[in-house]
Amino acid sequence: MTTAEQLALLGGVPAIEQPLPHEVWPPPADEAELSELARQRNTDISIKGNSGPIGRLEADFLAFLNDGARFAVTFNSGTSALLAAYFALGVREGVDVVGPALTYHAALSPVFALRGDVVLADIDPDTRGLDPKALQAALTDRTKVITVVHQWGHPCDMDAILRIAERHGLRVLEDCSHAHGSRYKGRPVGTFGDAAVFSLQANKAVYAGEGGILVTSDPQVHDRATLLGHYRDRSRDTVLDEDLRAHWVTGFGLKLRMSPFNAIVARHALAAFPARKEARHRCLRHFGEQLGDVPYLEPVHVADHVDMGAWYGYKPLYRPEALGGVPRSVLIEALRAEGMEVGAPSGPRLSTLPLYARPENPLFPGVPKKGIAPETGSHAEHVEQHALSLPTFTDWPGDRTLIGQYAEAFRKIGRHREALVRYAADPSR
Repeated sequence: MTTAEQLALLGGVPAIEQPLPHEVWPPPADEAELSELARQRNTDISIKGNSGPIGRLEADFLAFLNDGARFAVTFNSGTSALLAAYFALGVREGVDVVGPALTYHAALSPVFALRGDVVLADIDPDTRGLDPKALQAALTDRTKVITVVHQWGHPCDMDAILRIAERHGLRVLEDCSHAHGSRYKGRPVGTFGDAAVFSLQANKAVYAGEGGILVTSDPQVHDRATLLGHYRDRSRDTVLDEDLRAHWVTGFGLKLRMSPFNAIVARHALAAFPARKEARHRCLRHFGEQLGDVPYLEPVHVADHVDMGAWYGYKPLYRPEALGGVPRSVLIEALRAEGMEVGAPSGPRLSTLPLYARPENPLFPGVPKKGIAPETGSHAEHVEQHALSLPTFTDWPGDRTLIGQYAEAFRKIGRHREALVRYAADPSR
């Protein structure tokens, strides 16, 4: 056997020639972005309401959502925007929020800062978001808010979730942090719930470095969210309710505002988004086609009625039974030896994290909360234990050769299944 055909893990030549990293994000700034940042530095580095680049970003973002929301409010992070959204939707002590068992922790962790509590529901194995049947079963007499996370870019079953919310008089918060540009039956995510939040952190398709944006069509949600993080000018000029506007000098005591520099970066990322989205779709459609004959992978499911928008990584599931039971960790080791940028998704089930599992709120010692025991046999556990995280290729057709080499690395592992099984069984490896 030639070294080119041997597994690289066992001394062969790697299938992938291009050096790491393969996903370089965010892209370098162009001259227009750098020039605008420099002009802003010499014009004004303060934050005055929603003037200048902040106001322009908010207007641009509403247009990005096809004007499906009435208000947009920027924050210094997606987590801050989520805190403002939960506050505005009435989360407080004695209130439960139901959310998905597998997602990034910050989708729900701001609830604890408001002394609320979290109830976790299992995910749908296709959408990777809330399973409507599990959601229905998780409701309590204290439930006030349902948090929908469009995990990894795939929209949730919004028709079923909205029916449940309407039937029980619940508010719906969409966390769209992975789902810039995603659509459900032709309609942009972020325009279904009572409020929605988009993270603009550096790894996102539309990025500010750090930042977040809350959108809503509910004036009360807008006013309360604004007052939570924007005192003085912004609250004086934009809060509609007269009683609430009386707080304009102080807001509600916090300062969670976005810098104008972050707003400039985000506006340029938003302007570049359509072309980048199209390139990602071309790359990942091709990648999915290339992986169709790899028996130990379950391809990423994309429903016919959804648009994945920006995607957020490419995350197929590993089928260990089709590869002799080799543990996922060994498969990842073998793939990395072939030159692949691959790992397990970084977000564990929330019930395995102390913030969620322990029966005391660490922010308020002595205040009890639900202690959530890690669930077994759930769809969330299955996805957590079997998903692979691969790059979100964006350069089409430049990444076509690299995608082909990734597919060949997967096939190569399959051709040498027995050698990998023996390696996995060797305790001295």
